[in-house]
Amino acid sequence: MSEIKLDLQNFSTLAICAIRYCHGRQTYMPDLVRDIVRPFLKDISNSDLDVMIDDCRFQRKMDLYGDDVIDKPGWLRWEAELTEEKERRKHD
Repeated sequence: MSEIKLDLQNFSTLAICAIRYCHGRQTYMPDLVRDIVRPFLKDISNSDLDVMIDDCRFQRKMDLYGDDVIDKPGWLRWEAELTEEKERRKHD
């Protein structure tokens, strides 16, 4: 099988697009995409992290979480993880 290589900026762009695709979806895809992106949060630029946080806030404001019991908790955790990463950087 071929190996796929992405530089960090292209990965970040792809991650933002994939996360945006998942907003409001009531499938396994949001968890899958978040699980793929999560290990790389520490490497994503501050500006791209801000985009992801802003997207989460917009999703919350527009009530695009999907199911309150199944989907919403995962999105709330994701927003908290992004915010924690942003806060961690302030102290480094």
